[in-house]
Amino acid sequence: MPKSLTEAPLSRRASRAGAKRRDILRAAKAVFLKSGFGGATMDAVAECASASKMTVYRHFRDKEALFAGVITELCEQIGGDDLNALRQRVPRDALREFGRKTMSILFAAETIELHRMVIAECQRFPKLGRFFYQSGPEASIDALARYFSANKGHPALKVGNPRRSAEEFLELLRGYAHLRVLLGLQRAPSPREISQRVDAAIGHVMA
Repeated sequence: MPKSLTEAPLSRRASRAGAKRRDILRAAKAVFLKSGFGGATMDAVAECASASKMTVYRHFRDKEALFAGVITELCEQIGGDDLNALRQRVPRDALREFGRKTMSILFAAETIELHRMVIAECQRFPKLGRFFYQSGPEASIDALARYFSANKGHPALKVGNPRRSAEEFLELLRGYAHLRVLLGLQRAPSPREISQRVDAAIGHVMA
């Protein structure tokens, strides 16, 4: 049988599976935000996603893995692939785009609510904090550290320790503004404030 005839059905199945996975993650995010981690159930996610419970379990083995998937998706919107694609651009432009995207996700209302939920429930569910950190902040640090490692010899960058520089860059983006937003003391940064924070973070790693 010609190769194209066998690959087409597989491609369609993979596409449908990917779409269903995205539907499940969107539903899971809504359920977590509504019910919290402790109150969320796989049944509720399946109903919200218009999927069977078996389908949800086919994609995610348990509620912890489902939550990790939600956070990983947020991180991927920031991330790693984009930085790889930006390697051909000068570091200042690449880091500016990465920084703005990071802040738009970090300070988004849904991300803030998920962060609050983790803080409220990680004592009852110790794995939750680890999943959140590994799938979110840790993944962002790793992606940026890989970018710095790949461009360590670039004359425009002053990066000695790629991981430390990645952590410092992301901390400058977050700052105390993130804590104040979490506590409901201020609104998310304005576009002007975002640009200022991004420029400050870039200045920290530029020669």
